[in-house]
Amino acid sequence: MFSKIATVIKFHENTKTLESVLGKLSSRKNDMLEYIELAKAEGKHPTMQANVWLIKVEEIEREVRPMLEASLNKSTCTQDSVLTATCVTDTNSAKAWHKRSPIKAVTVMPAPSLVGQKAAEERLARLMGFLNDDGIKIIGVWGMGGVGKTTLVKNLNNMLNSSLESFDIVIWVKVSKDLDLRTIQSHIAERLNLELNEGESTQQRANKLFRSLMMKKKCLLILDEVWEKIDLDIVGVPQGHDQANCKILLTTRSLAVCRQMMTNADFRVDVLNEEDAWNLFVQNAGDIAESEGIHTLARAIARKCCGLPLAINAVGKSLRNRTVIELWKNALSQLQCSVPHYGSSEEEIYLPLKLSYNSLPSKILQQCFLYCSLYPESFSINTSELIQCWIADGLIDAHQTLEESFNNGIALVENLKDTCMLEEGEGSGTVKMHDVLRDVAIWITLIEKKSGFSYQPNHSLHKMPDNLQKNCRRVSFMNNSITRLPSQLLGCSELTVLFLHGNPLRKIPDGFFQGVRALRFLNLSGTHITSLPPSLLQLGERHALLLRDCPLLDKLPPLGALEKLQVLDLSVTRLRELPTEMCKLKNLRELNLSCTHHLEDIEAGTLSRLSSLEALDMSSSAYKWDVKCKTEQKTSLYELLSLEQFSVLHIRLDTVGCLALDSAWLGRLKKFSIEISPRSWVIAQSLCLRPGNMWRHTRELVNGENLQGSMLPNLEHLRLIRLRNLLKIVEGGLPEGGCLGRLKTIEVVDCRRLKTVISYALLCQVQNLEEIKVSGCRRMKCIIVRNVSDGLLRKLKVIEIRNLINLKTICSRESAWPVLERIHVSNCPMLERLPLSAYDATTIREIKGDRRWWDNLRWEDDKTKLSLQERFQTCSDTETLPIEDRF
Repeated sequence: MFSKIATVIKFHENTKTLESVLGKLSSRKNDMLEYIELAKAEGKHPTMQANVWLIKVEEIEREVRPMLEASLNKSTCTQDSVLTATCVTDTNSAKAWHKRSPIKAVTVMPAPSLVGQKAAEERLARLMGFLNDDGIKIIGVWGMGGVGKTTLVKNLNNMLNSSLESFDIVIWVKVSKDLDLRTIQSHIAERLNLELNEGESTQQRANKLFRSLMMKKKCLLILDEVWEKIDLDIVGVPQGHDQANCKILLTTRSLAVCRQMMTNADFRVDVLNEEDAWNLFVQNAGDIAESEGIHTLARAIARKCCGLPLAINAVGKSLRNRTVIELWKNALSQLQCSVPHYGSSEEEIYLPLKLSYNSLPSKILQQCFLYCSLYPESFSINTSELIQCWIADGLIDAHQTLEESFNNGIALVENLKDTCMLEEGEGSGTVKMHDVLRDVAIWITLIEKKSGFSYQPNHSLHKMPDNLQKNCRRVSFMNNSITRLPSQLLGCSELTVLFLHGNPLRKIPDGFFQGVRALRFLNLSGTHITSLPPSLLQLGERHALLLRDCPLLDKLPPLGALEKLQVLDLSVTRLRELPTEMCKLKNLRELNLSCTHHLEDIEAGTLSRLSSLEALDMSSSAYKWDVKCKTEQKTSLYELLSLEQFSVLHIRLDTVGCLALDSAWLGRLKKFSIEISPRSWVIAQSLCLRPGNMWRHTRELVNGENLQGSMLPNLEHLRLIRLRNLLKIVEGGLPEGGCLGRLKTIEVVDCRRLKTVISYALLCQVQNLEEIKVSGCRRMKCIIVRNVSDGLLRKLKVIEIRNLINLKTICSRESAWPVLERIHVSNCPMLERLPLSAYDATTIREIKGDRRWWDNLRWEDDKTKLSLQERFQTCSDTETLPIEDRF
């Protein structure tokens, strides 16, 4: 008996693995088909290797897909065991061919255009000549920061995309100032589709990379922003004439680095000549720079930017379309009168950038700019955290609601981005500083002593100094590998902001905070502390305390003395209970308890006494709410009803019973996300229903006959995931405005008995719907029931459908879609028509799907197909992942 059970378990594990590997293989196949289509359009032809690989992948798909579908219907142990051996064999075969898949030669990168810049076009031609010279193996592109090295090489990279014969593969790696060879190895391996294990030594990883690169006929490795010598042998990069034809191109600020790297050709990127600099300046400042009375001043200002693109962009934008001639005179005067503090050539370049700083419309905005210098080089700064810091330090008026303060902060961030003082970060909701602008900000803090900013990098002996400069008011020691702190901070009585996050601290001395009673913002996130010192409670001016990602922190002292505390972040800690006296925090506005997987106890009355609380985040927390107030010991959801300022809630609940509070509670929230699940899942939308005891027998989400009043009137995002017994989303008719009137997106995943998403009853309610996404619903036959009549779904912009093997129609016939922009279809073999007309080509930007599916679609007339043909793009399955795969 037990052996049969083990066989079943093993079979299902193998099936799941095979399905995953096959998905990746199909994704790579679609990428290759798209690449071949582009090549054919340019008159090129796929290689024999690519053709053989595609044929083999299609053979595997034909063999494996029927077996996977059959496995879903197998119920006995005997049947499962028969398939197990085949499953394992096919999995190994799919893995092997996935590893052998041809890789796209060039990854195109976003980069400013160099068209019209004669000098830049000449540089590109010279670099291309170096690449085509077999005697040159390592090319060094060097020049001062902000001169345009990375922009130049990105344009070179993109040029290689249209020349498939040049290289088998071009690999781009951005090298940080803190050199990490294993990270470089990982970036190269990712591009090669090569798996490296964390447990392997650097040498083992290098051997793998070396073997993989040696198999390439010709490859180019671009190392951007190299600060010191990189030992390519340790990384695993083949070199020399007797090895693979692997060329290296590096960018650096120092010719010395080029010499250390033994470059064969050094290429200096100098500042722009006067003509190119002027053209770039006019592009940023606008045509006003050419106008009478301003033209002469503008020319002089452009010359003062010293040909540095970064400075030209910043200064030009600061004067864009300014018609008051005095402003131009003042700008030129500032540039002419300034003298570099230290007299170096790079600091001469800082002067025009400082003019951009001086031109910022307020002192507050200047302070916001300098704040970003507290973060490490090239660091992507979380915008929300940055705004929290500005609020705590008084740069943003705290006598507003959280939403108003946050909007104020976003306006400041966007202003800095508009003036080129900040740029988009690597992830969503982040920003970063260009390296040169960060240098300028640090330089400004040195010459303007009153600014009070200090970033303290790379302290030796992993110890923080016990004495700081007296004028320091905002100090950062983040990500410095500090393991020890002094017994007390001396000479820091005016300190208001202290960054200590990202250090492997285990203990904070008891008296550490005694001399910094003016501290308003403290970030201890990402440390290894287990407790907080008594001196913390003396910080009566504290406005924000961040303890996020402190996985060993399991207990807090009484916090009642921190009367001015407004923001408390305790997410991803080991806390089992909230500290006593928590209810005394009358000014607390934002409390983050997300991902507190050990939280068991919140004393009754704690939340209701936080009279200023506006936002509570308990998403993915293990805390079990007392929904019906059955005990007097635990806090209940009803406590939130008494909070007059409360407007933002992110929460996980075990059951759906609390939704009875909807009209009194959810109705007045401006933003909320509720997950109903017996487990802690990651959640980022407004209402997510997952399988659990409450949903085991559910057949409909909303029953019109039982509905009293409105239901979820403010809900904007609805996600239904793996509700296996769900037959209908809405049962019966609904009164006008009965529910979901503000719904913008609906996502349905793996609800296997659901046959339609939008019934006519629901259609009448969701007139604000913008996105429909459905995947894995095997019985789904129609997305939208009946015709979409005029005035309904007029805001729908996106339709994404995936793995709906029985879907026959999106809706019954062609209808008006006045703002529909995107349709993605993947693995919907029965879908033979799209409900579109030639009229829809005016709004639709893209239709993505498999090429064969598109070619086999049936149309009412040729005009419709022709009008939409140019909107079609082939895509891989990964572009429309189901929700559970995105977590």
